[in-house]
Amino acid sequence: MNIKAILIRRLYVALLVLLLGGYVFKVSYFQENSEAYLFPSIVAGLMLILSMLSFVREVFDLCVDDFKPIPLIDQTYAIIVMVVGVSVAEWLGMYVTTFCILLLISYWYSNQRDKGRRIINSVLFSSGFIGFIYILFSVTLNLQLPKGLLI
Repeated sequence: MNIKAILIRRLYVALLVLLLGGYVFKVSYFQENSEAYLFPSIVAGLMLILSMLSFVREVFDLCVDDFKPIPLIDQTYAIIVMVVGVSVAEWLGMYVTTFCILLLISYWYSNQRDKGRRIINSVLFSSGFIGFIYILFSVTLNLQLPKGLLI
């Protein structure tokens, strides 16, 4: 496949993502009960902004080709961990399940050689993300997430 065809294909993908982001924003933002749709509106708005940035990057060819695709066989571990995590989230709890999923995936895909640093970085990343999710959902938006066995 030549370079021009790849660039055109990437532009079409960015346009499709932009249109999808706009549609999701329209569906979630323009509702009568705006309080119930606050979180979906925030996510849809962020999705729309990011898809606009992606489209602008493709139009003006500002993309850097440092992206290295991960073969599907290498993604199997993450897919299995996420499927198991989603299936036990109701029983184990949202925060514990998310922490475990992030910990396992960030440890597995880390490129650090030292296992001790890998574990520390994975725990720090997972803890920070869970803290952010807790503040976003429980404190800011006052939403109830599935509470499970441990929480």
